[in-house]
Amino acid sequence: MATAAATSASEPEAESTAGPKADREEDEVKAARTRRKVLSRAVAAATYKTMGPGWDQQEEGVSESDGDEYAMASSAESSPGEYEWEYDEEEEKNQLEIERLEEQLSINVYDYNCHVDLIRLLRLEGELTKVRMARQKMSEIFPLTEELWLEWLHDEISMAQDGLDREHVYDLFEKAVKDYICPNIWLEYGQYSVGGIGQKGGLEKVRSVFERALSSVGLHMTKGLALWEAYREFESAIVEAARLEKVHSLFRRQLAIPLYDMEATFAEYEEWSEDPVPESVIQNYNKALQQLEKYKPYEEALVKK
Repeated sequence: MATAAATSASEPEAESTAGPKADREEDEVKAARTRRKVLSRAVAAATYKTMGPGWDQQEEGVSESDGDEYAMASSAESSPGEYEWEYDEEEEKNQLEIERLEEQLSINVYDYNCHVDLIRLLRLEGELTKVRMARQKMSEIFPLTEELWLEWLHDEISMAQDGLDREHVYDLFEKAVKDYICPNIWLEYGQYSVGGIGQKGGLEKVRSVFERALSSVGLHMTKGLALWEAYREFESAIVEAARLEKVHSLFRRQLAIPLYDMEATFAEYEEWSEDPVPESVIQNYNKALQQLEKYKPYEEALVKK
């Protein structure tokens, strides 16, 4: 009976494990398609508005949550009466904690959690200069996580106003992609570079970033799809007769690699291309599809861990 109970208890657990995994895969596909649509609109705007800077924050990669956070802080500052008093009290408490953390870091600069807490509080208090310095100091000692890098990049992007600021953000992206192999940061880098297409050498810059991204993480089975789609959509959005072959080449290169949602990519290529898909491309696609089925169990096992 104990064995039967244990078996029945483990079955729901297995089902719950499979459920979130399937949901994550579906969310990945939806997120990739959403990013693709955003990128298409961004490229079109950059191309047809004299290829100049005209992006809103969301197209540049700034998350809505960042805007909400700033809006909440602004709302708190302007709230009258007891809310203003409560805010002042909270602000004073945060300032004391900031001082404590700064003192702690002066004693032990290798306290990782202390760095993270200091950055969080400085950002909450709107101390832009100080939070930039705090991030810089931490990045000189530790490799930053994807979450920390994306938050830093989003903040810098939201403050960038001219070409010099854009170069500063580019430098920051270069540091970020050296810390970890991270598809999401490369995707952000590619999308952001599209905003500078109107600058001298802008088109070459975008292509260079995307090509480097594909070399670094284009083979990532679960997240490589988003990069390939973003690059293709960029080329498609500015397509001219001379660039059609470039888009064909990207489709063919992608279809030769085992990636999730390959069937949808093949169907998209058939629909996009005016000519039938070449037999050699179909053969490479079928080989990659077989490899995908072979590798899937290992990828799923890693996800469960």
